[in-house]
Amino acid sequence: MAFSGDDSRCPICGEKNNCASVQGREIEKCWCMQKVFTSDLFKQIPLESRGKACVCVKCAGRQKKEGED
Repeated sequence: MAFSGDDSRCPICGEKNNCASVQGREIEKCWCMQKVFTSDLFKQIPLESRGKACVCVKCAGRQKKEGED
């Protein structure tokens, strides 16, 4: 999925990402600050969408741990 121009949407699935920054809250209070993201998760984000919007909780939860097959 290419970047839609809406930074409140996950660039992988298009669902709301619930990013604190997008909602006008402090980034330190965002759900993502408690998560570790793998390089495989970032590879799922289309090149043209990287760095433009956060992934959602659901996509982050589906990621495999590093080294897991």
